[in-house]
Amino acid sequence: MSKKLKRMRAYVEANPKDPFGLYSLAILQKESDPNEALSLFQRVHDEHPDYLPNYFHFAQCLADDADLEKAREVYEAGIALARTQNDAHTLSELEAALDML
Repeated sequence: MSKKLKRMRAYVEANPKDPFGLYSLAILQKESDPNEALSLFQRVHDEHPDYLPNYFHFAQCLADDADLEKAREVYEAGIALARTQNDAHTLSELEAALDML
């Protein structure tokens, strides 16, 4: 396990309610352990539904796992949230990703 991954796990253990820590750990796990990454993205989604950065990577992970219907739902929910949060940059990224799905 890399030092970066160990540090992030320690951070998440010390700050289990911080969505950034969970999200960052999921990003780090995406290549080496996609199932854990998917589980972490799901946890962020469930516990912190207003954490907009999670939507893109969560949906991407779902698509990589061949769950295209759920990926589409997550992209669409992220698009709605990006509009609510007035985040044009994230909105355009989510819309482009959905179009490519």
